[in-house]
Amino acid sequence: MPEINAAVARPLPRFLTASLARELGIVLALSLLFPFLIHVLPVPETSRLGARLLPMFYAPLLAALWGRMATAWLCALLAPGLNWALTGHPAPPGTYAMMIQLLVFVVVVRGLLARAGVRWFVAIPAYLAGIGAALLVALVFPALIGGRPPVDWAVQSAVRSLPGLGILVLITCLVLRFYPPSGKGGGPATA
Repeated sequence: MPEINAAVARPLPRFLTASLARELGIVLALSLLFPFLIHVLPVPETSRLGARLLPMFYAPLLAALWGRMATAWLCALLAPGLNWALTGHPAPPGTYAMMIQLLVFVVVVRGLLARAGVRWFVAIPAYLAGIGAALLVALVFPALIGGRPPVDWAVQSAVRSLPGLGILVLITCLVLRFYPPSGKGGGPATA
């Protein structure tokens, strides 16, 4: 049998490990469950609870807070399309705008965590940065937001989402209190 040269035989890059697949499965399930539960709640026809309570942001926030960046990135990329397939929300053009918002949200949360550490308010500037990024893309492709004026859409989105921002801050505070990403409390980063 020919011998394999150790310099030639390199291990393949391990992107989707069993651990990452398990994490991604859990986080994606949560990112589907939260919006589904919000859309099941009986509300008047004109009320859109998803845009008010921001359930799509809960699971990526948890993954980003716990330092699971691959999971957070994949969740931000996959969750809007999966939610549209299961619940019909957000509508197909809005799915891309939501994906942009989630990706920027995850990047800014991790950037703020790296710069300032875990703080209760990290979700607020991250969400606003996501709205800003989606606004920039909507200026070029207004169909992503239904052809509405982009600045009006961004302002309305930011104002409408105030209850959801409160929930994101609450989630951050609960994670810091009961399941911190590191430190003597343990948490997933040190497990």
